[in-house]
This record gives sequence, C-alpha cells and structure tokens, in this order.
Amino acid sequence: MTPVREEIIGGCRLILGDCREMLPTLARADAVVTDPPYGINHSSSFGASWQDTRIAGDNDTALRDEVLTGFDNVAAFGTWKTPPIADVAGCLVFDKGPAFGMGNLSFPWKPSFELIYVRGRAWRGRRDEGVLRGHVQVSWETQHKGLGDREARSHPHQKPISLCEALMQKLPHEFVILDPFMGSGTTGVACVRLGMRFVGVEIEPRYFEIACRRIAAAQRQGDLIRDVRPTVTQKSCR
Repeated sequence: MTPVREEIIGGCRLILGDCREMLPTLARADAVVTDPPYGINHSSSFGASWQDTRIAGDNDTALRDEVLTGFDNVAAFGTWKTPPIADVAGCLVFDKGPAFGMGNLSFPWKPSFELIYVRGRAWRGRRDEGVLRGHVQVSWETQHKGLGDREARSHPHQKPISLCEALMQKLPHEFVILDPFMGSGTTGVACVRLGMRFVGVEIEPRYFEIACRRIAAAQRQGDLIRDVRPTVTQKSCR
C-alpha cells in the first residue's frame, strides 16, 4: 500500500494515510505513544473551528484495539468511560488543571483529567508519581500575546509537548517511537526535542499539514540551538 503522501523531517517520518493500511508496510517500531480515538463519539468544542466535527473511528474502541494489537510497549491516552487497552500494566492520570473540564454541569466535580494506559516492560527510570501535573495545554486555538512557550491548540484533543516528553523519557533513547493517530504531531515534536526517532501516521490531511509544520519548526529550532552552541576547546591546566 502506497501512502497518500510522505515527508521526512530530520529523524521523523510522517505519513498521510490510514494507519490500518500503512502499519503493515512499516518497519517495526519499539514503542507507541499515542492519543487514539477513545470510543465515545465525541463532538468537539462549541465555538472552535472544528465545532461539531467528529474524530474518525470514535464510535467505539475497535479501531484503537485493532491498531495497538501486537505492540509490546504502549502509552495510550484514554477515558474511564471506555475499557482500557489490552494487557495494561498500569494507569497514569493526566491532571489537566483547574481551568479544564465541562461535562455534566449538575455533577459537582469537573472531569479535569484524562487517563494514560501503559503496557510493556521497556518503561524505566525514576519511580515518579502516577498523577502527572503541571503540563498545561491552553484551551483556545488562536495564539495570544504573552503565551510564552505555551502553544495555542491546533487540534481539539491536542496534548502538551512536555507531557509527551515526560512519557518518552521513561523509554530508551534509541527507541523508534510510533504514533499511528498522529493528529497535529505533538508526539513527533516531543521526539525532535528529545533527539528520538519518530514515525507518525495521520488520516486527516488538515492535521497532517499542521503536524508537518510543527515538527519542521521544532527541527529548525533544534538546528538553531546546535548551530549557536559555543565550541569548547581543551586547554592544558597549569
């Protein structure tokens, strides 16, 4: 199966196409870090450019489960409303912060969190807390002054880059990371910033274009940092 389009950006390979068709043609990835369809038939935020659009394959968890089957090391975002991925080893909580969460307004708690299901034996490193806080993705899609490093959203379910970095820092640096539901490319941006190799597949042309732009910008930023880094010369000590 030939991809609709393919881009190589540094150590990242980006593919426009259906991941179910593309994955059998790709070399095996070492780990999957992804935000798949949750299976809740979600309709996006009021007032956003993606209002009333639905995520492909979000009617149930069948697409998620089909695609993730066979991968040993997986971190996949999810929700308590649907079953976890198969053979899950543990569950993390992504605390989105007090400003997030609508849901049922008659329920006296906000759903200001999401789950991250983890499986596999490759995860390693310091034993941190299972509730991941301080990773903030702004809720609006238009860039505002004073945001600093905080990006405006390009996708209705965009995750913070720092959060994806925190997950992948628990994997060996030489791993190739796959995101079969790439969206706007956050996992790829995190890979560029960490110096890890990445393969991403996205079915929606709009989000594929956004992912290419974001990952290319991260690559240019990394090249700039390397170019301006001062050269260190050894001198003898006397």
